[in-house]
Amino acid sequence: MLFLVRLFIILFLLNYSPLIIMAKEIKYNHDSKTISEIKKDVDFNVLTPKMIPDDWTLDTKISPWIMLHYMDSKDTKLMVSIHLGRGFPLSDEDFPFSEKVDINGNDGYFQNWDEIGEVDKHGDIITGGLLRWVQDGTHVEMNSSCLSKERMLDIARSMN
Repeated sequence: MLFLVRLFIILFLLNYSPLIIMAKEIKYNHDSKTISEIKKDVDFNVLTPKMIPDDWTLDTKISPWIMLHYMDSKDTKLMVSIHLGRGFPLSDEDFPFSEKVDINGNDGYFQNWDEIGEVDKHGDIITGGLLRWVQDGTHVEMNSSCLSKERMLDIARSMN
């Protein structure tokens, strides 16, 4: 049930945010803003991961926060979603069912999806989960249903 609520929220946010750009080579499509332009428009640090495969594409969405959606090389499958906003304090009490992890010296909270190990509608095994932390004044929320927890942590730790 919790998975369905999360999925609904993600689909709702995707539907109302139309800006698209490409990762690595940074080829921008659909007259979208560049990461540099986005950085000028917000009053918090825009953190981006460095450990992203060269063939993934980046779909950015803005409003009400910044969303970085890294897609597979065919631009058909969401690999990892990263949401950024102005930072606010997080505590262990906020995430009682999450595992506490270290991300660049910051307390992070990782929670597996309830359906981990099950097969999704595309025939893929569900892995990953939801990872949250605050870094350099920016609240970061990362989620993936196809990357392992370890891979998500690697990506998170490469953000600056």
